[in-house]
Amino acid sequence: MSSYVFPDVPTHKANGIDVSRTHKACKTIVENLRDSKMDDAHRVYVRSMDQATTTPVKGEVDGEIPLWLEGNLFRNGPGVLNIGDTWYNHLFDGMAVLHKFTIKGGEAFYRSRILESDTYKKNSAANRIVIDEFGTRAYPDPCKTILQRFMSKFSGLQLDSPDVSDNCSVSMCYFSDQLFAMTETSLMRRVDPETLHAVGGRTNITKYVAVNMATAHPHVDPDGTVYNMGTSFTGNKGPTYNIIKFPPKKTLPDGKVLNSFDQASVVATVPCQWKMRPCYFHAFSMTDNYFILVEQPLGVSVPKFLLYHFSGRALAKAMDWMPNEKVKFHVIRRSDGQLLDTKYEADTFFFFHAINAYEEDGQIVIDLCCFDDGAVVNQIWMENITNPTETFNKAIQATPRRFVLPLNPQRAPAGTNLVTLPGTKCRATRDAKGVVQCHSQDLSQDLMEMPRINYRFNGKKYRYGYGFIPTKGLNCGTLCKVDAETGETRKWKMPGFQVSEPVFVERPGASEEDDGALIASLVNEKEQKEVRMVVLDAKTFEQQALVTFKTPGIVTKDFHGFFARDCDEVHRL
Repeated sequence: MSSYVFPDVPTHKANGIDVSRTHKACKTIVENLRDSKMDDAHRVYVRSMDQATTTPVKGEVDGEIPLWLEGNLFRNGPGVLNIGDTWYNHLFDGMAVLHKFTIKGGEAFYRSRILESDTYKKNSAANRIVIDEFGTRAYPDPCKTILQRFMSKFSGLQLDSPDVSDNCSVSMCYFSDQLFAMTETSLMRRVDPETLHAVGGRTNITKYVAVNMATAHPHVDPDGTVYNMGTSFTGNKGPTYNIIKFPPKKTLPDGKVLNSFDQASVVATVPCQWKMRPCYFHAFSMTDNYFILVEQPLGVSVPKFLLYHFSGRALAKAMDWMPNEKVKFHVIRRSDGQLLDTKYEADTFFFFHAINAYEEDGQIVIDLCCFDDGAVVNQIWMENITNPTETFNKAIQATPRRFVLPLNPQRAPAGTNLVTLPGTKCRATRDAKGVVQCHSQDLSQDLMEMPRINYRFNGKKYRYGYGFIPTKGLNCGTLCKVDAETGETRKWKMPGFQVSEPVFVERPGASEEDDGALIASLVNEKEQKEVRMVVLDAKTFEQQALVTFKTPGIVTKDFHGFFARDCDEVHRL
């Protein structure tokens, strides 16, 4: 086979639905794509990009973009869902596509690029999926012998192996002055913030700290220090959850420059309570003085993981929901990395995303977007998305909920409500074993996912959360603003469009929390080669501008991103 030349404009064969040629493992997906009567909203989630918009296109502006709003909105998500006639089976698996909206002088431009990961290059060279993803096993690589395929099963257990995916398709974050695409493993890919080209090779944080996996939702302090949460599967204590610190870049007296990874360290460690089922987590919270790790009963079964790895089953199937187990809140002091002695529990729930957390009157308030159980992970298979059922629709329902954790409950009598904050319905009581049982309060009558805040209030008392409202399955066409004090919810929608996670941008000189703009990208349910961006007044939730971009290729959905001002030395989230 001739060597593969990676094109300047990444393209692939996109939405082929020839059932006679499709690999047997994904025939159902292709049949559903061809024959299904699924609605337009869900068809958006099974689009596969055919050509990136590497040359910026100027948008047509309806309304006025505030002149103070200048910078880049970066977005990331799985946008290549098939390679040749092989298809990804799970929503999390598609190859990463990066999006960038540039705003300057009242104008806006859009560009995109398929992330030039090693995984994408190998898949493209073979014209089929040859690297495992979360819910998709590799199809046999025609360039490998039977022995090579057998040996790759073993190398795939090593996270620094070239057979482990570096498809960083979840989010993006700056580490000092370097921009990275991130996923939920230890691998990241550096990206040029101007062109979205991949820079250098893969970055493996395991080479810097003893962590095997990390979240795609770090936190960034005002000085640029990045904190993340990761899992270590080996060590004297068995599996542990760890807080990782990445300080800003610095120059030593001898002139040597240390980047954030050179200075990385583990600053706190919590043992897993389920040794053979370390829990899955997507995000964590922190306040000015504490980290809060939420250990939920969706665990990765180690025996199943090993069995499925060698037997060819999807690794996503190795996740076990433990409905009779409680959720644990682990509270860690940031000053010394010590876990508080007090144990906090709540009735079982599952969450992907944390809204915010803060301290008030000796209590920690933590707000999360909660599902009643962990069914969502095992429902967002492409087969279900292309043929949604009521079970599927019910699983995709998250509610913004508040928990209050009293920091000094030791002297209170058992059964006494320890929550003293005014205006809250949250409760917390000590049981006979001294464990604090926490009872939540819904922040809104509406559902909400993909939450964001004014990030200047991260870890501090806040009032407003922004997100979108899923109405039926993955139909997410409504942006929302939730007032955590009153429960009032403001809404904005545009029929025929699917909205992204909204991002808040504070107006320079703002004195109020919601003084700024809310930006979101919009995917047209009918026109595949069009993307829009809406700018809302975050206070009134009125539309200020709607920008339409016509693109040379298919535009796909994204997951997460952030806004970066050109003038800021530290790019927070």
